[in-house]
Amino acid sequence: MKGHSAPSRVIVVLLTATAMLLSILPSVGGAADYQVSPEAPLPVLHVTDSISNLVVEVSDSLSFDSLMAFAAERDIDVPFHSELAKIITLDSKGDAEALSLEIASIEGVLSISSERKVRSTLTPTDPGTTYQWALGTVDAYEAWDIGLGTHDVVVAILDTGIDWNHPDLEANMWSNANGYHGYNFIDDNWYPMDDNIHGYDDSGDWQPNIYTYHGTHVAGIVGAVTNNAEGMAGLAQIQLVAVKVMNESGEGTDAMVASGIAWAVEQAHADMIVMSLGVDGESTSLRREVNDAKEAGVVMVAAAGNDGTSVVSYPAAYSAVIAVGATDSSDRRASFSNYGANLDVMAPGVSIYSTQGGGGYQYLSGTSAAAPHVAGVAALMLSVNPALTTVEIGETINATATDIAQTGYDPTTGWGIVNAFDAVEQVSSPRVTITEYPEFVEPNSTYSISWMVSGGDPGEIEDTTLMWGETVSTIDTPTMSFSGSTWQVFTVDDLPALPSNGTMYLQAFATVDGSDYESEVLALPVHEAPPDNIFMQLLEDVQDFIMEDMGLVNFLIILAVLIAIPIIIAAARPKRRRAVQRTSVQAQQPMAQSRPAQTHGSLSQYQQAYGTAHLPPPPPPPPRFESYVDIVGDKLVPPVVTVVEGTKIVWVNRAWAPPPGVAVKSGRLDQSGEHPDGLFGSGLLVAPGDYWSVTFHRVGTYDYYLTGYWKTAKVIVQPLAKAPHQPT
Repeated sequence: MKGHSAPSRVIVVLLTATAMLLSILPSVGGAADYQVSPEAPLPVLHVTDSISNLVVEVSDSLSFDSLMAFAAERDIDVPFHSELAKIITLDSKGDAEALSLEIASIEGVLSISSERKVRSTLTPTDPGTTYQWALGTVDAYEAWDIGLGTHDVVVAILDTGIDWNHPDLEANMWSNANGYHGYNFIDDNWYPMDDNIHGYDDSGDWQPNIYTYHGTHVAGIVGAVTNNAEGMAGLAQIQLVAVKVMNESGEGTDAMVASGIAWAVEQAHADMIVMSLGVDGESTSLRREVNDAKEAGVVMVAAAGNDGTSVVSYPAAYSAVIAVGATDSSDRRASFSNYGANLDVMAPGVSIYSTQGGGGYQYLSGTSAAAPHVAGVAALMLSVNPALTTVEIGETINATATDIAQTGYDPTTGWGIVNAFDAVEQVSSPRVTITEYPEFVEPNSTYSISWMVSGGDPGEIEDTTLMWGETVSTIDTPTMSFSGSTWQVFTVDDLPALPSNGTMYLQAFATVDGSDYESEVLALPVHEAPPDNIFMQLLEDVQDFIMEDMGLVNFLIILAVLIAIPIIIAAARPKRRRAVQRTSVQAQQPMAQSRPAQTHGSLSQYQQAYGTAHLPPPPPPPPRFESYVDIVGDKLVPPVVTVVEGTKIVWVNRAWAPPPGVAVKSGRLDQSGEHPDGLFGSGLLVAPGDYWSVTFHRVGTYDYYLTGYWKTAKVIVQPLAKAPHQPT
């Protein structure tokens, strides 16, 4: 200790003793309140929602105290904690991912996950849910714990009509001021009843009131009354509009469907349109109405088709429409379901239990039964959050679908099977949406803005306001403040515009149930109103017609044809003229010597004219006849058809969804098996009204059989001249 005095040695000893004493005392604050271990094993992370609270599980009481100290130091709210269970819930303040990375370094943390809401599971009192296997597949029961739907949402069913007197549909039927439940485009009246009241039974006998009631079946899947101790449970408790665009055989036209869309949008103010139907091909009128409905913010859902091919039928093939394929109870794509690049999602579509006309219930199959499942999910989404756009609904349904094939999208099963709970939960959180605003405002003028605070259970809106600024970074001028509960629309009037041309930026904010939310930024142009210019408006209309209605490719093809026609005419004109002249001279030569010299006559004299020779008109086409064979269950009615040459035989499926593989095939059938001759053969017949035809031009006897049921039949073709009772 040379060089140190005694007092110095005493001071050193006292300092050392003090440090040792402090090291063994319990900590009471500051950074030492929790232990950070950079070498600690990484806890289990399951953070799937960046804005939810975090549930943290720790190993012991010391780790529990450390995490509570961490929350206190960071001023983090602790909505729930249990020292017994070693679980703490922390408010993530909207950035759960970043917070979870900090917590992961605290010693003793075992797991970190997003908080999940717990709700009581609704068990509907409807006895028919026992037969509705699809409800479990799409997680409908869990979705109903969030909401059953609301009559504020209007869903139009474009189909064969709806039996609005059905006890399981009546309470959810839409009515206009005159008490009508929709419109009938088949008969052009206000009576869109699903009146498919006649048909064949399974024995081939004609019976009343047994037909498919296609539209009523679709309507029940979407919106049959749930939890009423009767029948089945519909997916959403909304209003159903009956728009009849098909007759009892499931037949209509593209013009009727297009008119039905327009009527549903303009007259019924529908939020959603369901089309469990298919059109033979592209339709200009149908495409136009689909685009108009999309612009009006209407969600459209349609069946992909029942041909089992890789081509999605129209209108499902349009990009503005959600195209739905069908799956069976094993979550496999149904053999009859169309697929392809235009397919969006799948839904249950085999042996689906739903309402039947006359107050009954029945099982039907097809993509027609799959589409209303997706529509019901979309209706639930709109019910919990009416501010959703068509794009948001479509993207959410796709993103939350359950994969059943490849991960992500694939053309055979789309994004997977629609999941009602995941889709509804994702949009059920509060959100702020600016809903109404002008396209532009003039300098020094005033204007109004409306916004909606939606979502929640519902939620309490503690405060909401609209703020604006001249740049995105200076949105700091508030308007008046409001409060209320979701869902609610707020409006501010007399907002001042800029004194000169420019852009104003607006954003709505809200505090709901203690959490803050904000809308997207709205950029509002400020400029003088453009003068009325009929010519410019005409150009815009033409441009819209070319780009939206006709399509650019079709326009270029038509333009090329129009350019080519005069070129072809100009090139062919000299030859045609010479040919006509030669014909004219040859026709006039025998008369040249006897013809008197031509003199100019007065207006009162008739002048003889010599024209060219005309060919006689072609003979009339041969007569065409039609005959029908009904496929009723396992029967071909009649089994023998006698017709004349040139007759078209039409096979019509009168029963819904026979076993897979049922088709009409030419040839013989005996105990040794099939003997097809390849003369004709239909595709699968899987839906009511499905039909297939062949025109027989040659005399003879044609044997054929019905696959699946293996029933034989024949067509006898007689000569036209010898046919008895030939129609005139």
